[in-house]
Amino acid sequence: MPIIYTIDHKERLVLARAEGIITLKDIEDFSDAVVAQDALAYRKLFDARDAAGTYDDNDVMILAARASAYATLTRRGRLALVPRRNAVPDLAERYINLGKFEGRARVYRTREEALEWLNSPETESDSET
Repeated sequence: MPIIYTIDHKERLVLARAEGIITLKDIEDFSDAVVAQDALAYRKLFDARDAAGTYDDNDVMILAARASAYATLTRRGRLALVPRRNAVPDLAERYINLGKFEGRARVYRTREEALEWLNSPETESDSET
């Protein structure tokens, strides 16, 4: 699987790193694992700096619809996305907007910036309505 991840139940943190070519199925499988391990409410870092996707706009719509449905299961933890190096983050931003994360997801250029936000205290702007 080109998405390598750890779920730390003690820290309530999911760290995922995508490598190589990733597909819609890879992301769906990862998402299913997070839900199956009851980690949807955890903070999540998805680092795709070393990956390239084979997904298109339609696939992003499918993933966003899934993310939106997850919002009905439980309050989701923060999500930090780090897109592929030198990539325009438009697909990541579209996913966040369509997935109804409402301030609980952000796009970062580096893993360090993403972790800094994930580990910072939550603010009122992080609250879902």
